[in-house]
Amino acid sequence: MCAGSPFGTCRKCNGFGFATTTDRKGRPKRGKNCRRCKGRGKRVRVGRWLYNRASRIYREGAR
Repeated sequence: MCAGSPFGTCRKCNGFGFATTTDRKGRPKRGKNCRRCKGRGKRVRVGRWLYNRASRIYREGAR
């Protein structure tokens, strides 16, 4: 991953985009899609989210 990217791997699913479960034989299988990243495996990083929020508040306050 590039250091300047606004997106990082999802912390909930570790970038898989879904939960892993096991079948009755113990083999791993795909579970439900991750609700946090909507199955994409990438999310906006925390610092970028804060920057977006602060810049939005600043722009709306300047009107």
